[in-house]
Amino acid sequence: MQARTSVVNAIFGHLTETPCPPSFRSRVRLAFFCAAVASLIVTPALSQSGGGGHATPPPNPPAPIPRPMDANFDQIHIELDSMGKPMHPNGADDRCLLPPLNGTREPVVNVKSMQVSGSARKEYSAACDAIKDGKIDRATEHLRKAVQVEPQYSAAWVTLAQVLMAQQKVPEAHDACSHAVDANANYLAGELCLAEVSGLEQKWDDMLKFSGRAIDLDPANDPVAYGLNAAANLNLHKLPEAEKSALKAVEIDKTHKDPRIYFLLAQIYEAKGDPTNEAAQLRQYLKFATDPKDASMVKSYLAELEKRAGK
Repeated sequence: MQARTSVVNAIFGHLTETPCPPSFRSRVRLAFFCAAVASLIVTPALSQSGGGGHATPPPNPPAPIPRPMDANFDQIHIELDSMGKPMHPNGADDRCLLPPLNGTREPVVNVKSMQVSGSARKEYSAACDAIKDGKIDRATEHLRKAVQVEPQYSAAWVTLAQVLMAQQKVPEAHDACSHAVDANANYLAGELCLAEVSGLEQKWDDMLKFSGRAIDLDPANDPVAYGLNAAANLNLHKLPEAEKSALKAVEIDKTHKDPRIYFLLAQIYEAKGDPTNEAAQLRQYLKFATDPKDASMVKSYLAELEKRAGK
């Protein structure tokens, strides 16, 4: 693999180019958590068309939370999750936020979301059906109509941002995320959306800021926010902070819904020069990974790591 490789947003498989160090990422295909956060998604139509122990940070920091790049991973998750858990048990309008955001629950009920007009909800529902069928252009059209009818429709803005990220329209996606937060300053999904899109833009300070806001909104229950925060800190070479946030994400995600957090921890320990813990996190990843191709590549790298360690 070349020194520069395509990294994929944890939410969509959105392609972006990020410099990669020659060690871990030269051997294992990685992608984004994103960040969002968190988790992840898409039919073939939506899929990809230093610090700590170092005196100075590495010149080419690892990407944010990694994820498998293959379209089959995305297809499996959209089939299972695109019509999955709503952000809030009573929030029907949130029913098709894509992973990882579909597994996040709003800590506060938004009164405005309960007042969305029937015509806007109809457009949103049609967008959900289009997403399920892999018809991204049609989904985008319905979502634009939904927010035109109801500019305060935060869930529609975030879902629109997700499909725009899938189409590699990052500036437009950022704008949509911003509209979601403008409509509701306490909308957790909106802050996560901004954190993820900031990661795609490689604006690590912004990613750290927005993920921090998300943590403040729900400090005890949302692993996506901590994962994005860890990814931002890793790219800023703040390894102790990255490790702390990643471990908190693991603590919260008791069902191991997103094993990529172990992959991120492996990157953190690699950056800290700790091959023992790096290998331990790769083993944890393999316990819960669902994609055979990605698991095979991680196994190969783990075997090489263990060989170098004399095991």
